[in-house]
Amino acid sequence: MKKIISLALAIILTLCIAPVVSSAEGEKTLQFDSDGKFKIMIFADVQDFDPLVETTVQLMNECLDKAEPDLVVYLGDISVATGDEKERKTIQAVTKPCVDRDIPFAIVFGNHDGERETSREKLLTYYQEFGCLTTDADPDIFGCGTSNLEIKSSDGKKTAFNLWFFDSNATNPDKEVGGYDYVHEDQVEWYKKTAEELKKANGGDVVPSMLFQHIIMTEVYERLYPKMPLFSFKDYTMNGVAYFPVPFFNRHSGIILEPCSPSFNSVGQWDAIVETGDVIATFFGHDHVNDFRAEYEDIAIINVPTVGDQAYSDAISRGAGLITLDEKDLSTFEYEMMYMFDMVLEEDSKIPEAEDARSKAYYWFVRLFRNMLDGIHNIFLAKENEYH
Repeated sequence: MKKIISLALAIILTLCIAPVVSSAEGEKTLQFDSDGKFKIMIFADVQDFDPLVETTVQLMNECLDKAEPDLVVYLGDISVATGDEKERKTIQAVTKPCVDRDIPFAIVFGNHDGERETSREKLLTYYQEFGCLTTDADPDIFGCGTSNLEIKSSDGKKTAFNLWFFDSNATNPDKEVGGYDYVHEDQVEWYKKTAEELKKANGGDVVPSMLFQHIIMTEVYERLYPKMPLFSFKDYTMNGVAYFPVPFFNRHSGIILEPCSPSFNSVGQWDAIVETGDVIATFFGHDHVNDFRAEYEDIAIINVPTVGDQAYSDAISRGAGLITLDEKDLSTFEYEMMYMFDMVLEEDSKIPEAEDARSKAYYWFVRLFRNMLDGIHNIFLAKENEYH
């Protein structure tokens, strides 16, 4: 009788646990919460190897704990380790802050990812091993990891928002042109095809979207930099057009020091997203000290600065980006930078105790200097808005 009772209890327990196991093993569904909000944190250019610099780990931990995002996007140039096993350990260390908190995460590859013996395809399997949501939607197209993730409405009945992830690749395969690479034509065609499928499934309406990739598009120069009609600077000539190295001061907020886009882009990625009409904002890494935001053809262009210490960085811009979406109006969004200098000055911050950290006094002066720069810049922006 005891054996029969034990067997019955075991069967009942198995039946109760099975749905939980199945759910845990299935794909995670991204969904707006009951308040209609969805938060995305961006970590750009960690560019480190195991063990990670302590200030980088602590900064990521404290940003996650403060913001409690629903998704984290690693915006390329993540691991610079050499060899398969070291790459895997670095990826495990970089994603541990998310894994420990059970926060879903996705990635895009940067120009440094995959340049040290291990292919991007193999790196992606390592990220997926630790729970990464990124897939290689079509392995036949150029690069690795170009894909999308849908965010369901708060009631779970439809796709309310979409996230595009593009591999912007590394260096231009055309050695005569040189410079950084870009999103290729077959990737753009995949985007247009997938966007049309999402539109049809949404009753003929485009699904509002955001785009994430590592290397910025050349269109940033069209919006932010004056053209040079008589002579040119080599590093500021894009698509055969020469630009002055200093941007218009009144066309962006934040800091812009080094937009390193491809020198040539003939496939029309920007034109495709404008024509499709789904993308409300684009997010780029690559340029570690930039944290600017600009608007071009009704689309936000945002450069997220590095979160890492191992990469070259600047104390006045280092940090993480935070997007907040509101289901009530998905034609717009909130965006803020969680700067390291602000995080350090939080009362319970452990960053100053980490190896390689500076004193709180140092970060206090950094914040003071940054606030002064922003204050001066905002005067020019206010005058430009008043003019228009």
